[in-house]
Amino acid sequence: MCRWMAYAGEKIYLENLLFLQKNSLISQSLKATKSSFATSGDGFGVAWYGGKKTPGLFKDVLPAWNDENLRQLSQHVKSGLFLAHVRATTGTGVSRANCHPFTYGKWSFMHNGQIGNWPLLRRDIESMISKDYYNYRLGTTDSEALFLLALSCGLEKDPVGGIKKAIEKVQILIEAYGATEPLRLSAALSDGKSIWAFRYSSDHQSPSLFYGTPDLHKKQGQSRMINTIASEPFDDDSDHWTPVGESKVILWKNKAVSVSSFI
Repeated sequence: MCRWMAYAGEKIYLENLLFLQKNSLISQSLKATKSSFATSGDGFGVAWYGGKKTPGLFKDVLPAWNDENLRQLSQHVKSGLFLAHVRATTGTGVSRANCHPFTYGKWSFMHNGQIGNWPLLRRDIESMISKDYYNYRLGTTDSEALFLLALSCGLEKDPVGGIKKAIEKVQILIEAYGATEPLRLSAALSDGKSIWAFRYSSDHQSPSLFYGTPDLHKKQGQSRMINTIASEPFDDDSDHWTPVGESKVILWKNKAVSVSSFI
């Protein structure tokens, strides 16, 4: 499975969390500890927010641990909110268009998991994407399709409701086709001001998800405000991290985190 992280807080260089952690996202791309896939070497992506309403975006197909451009970029880009993802494909091709995060306007989205039996369901799911959003379909992944379907279901006005409605539509198709593989979801969504993170699966075996307060590697003191949501903890200190339960949604907004039931 893929690995990802989302950060919101005081401005830091991207490398502080991407590289300068004991179990950083780059380390996880080589050897994940809480995933059925040990490596995530099928590309990567970073979306960050700065002075503009839309996010900056950098994606490539190289393994994250072997891309010098990512390392150099992360040493110079500073942001108070960013999303980062390393990819392990579940069947679709390795290409920039298939790398996460996916963006539309001010929105950015990334996903770890799968829509079970995707080749069987793909045509029907894509047909449910509104024509207003389908033109933004650049790749072939189930993750991008789910994002565009959620936009079609009103995500821009109601982020949680949009994701929920999209999942419900997919599950109806899974049942109608008698698909044998589950829907699994660990996903993050942002509008540049807030972050929503979702953990859900149809078989109650959702990909792992945590939130916490890793060391930001800043010279001056840092607050203990929760600032990071990630597939895996970045260190071994359990005081830094809280696991997210099944069927939960996390909202990071106004420097505070809340957890509530989802579906």
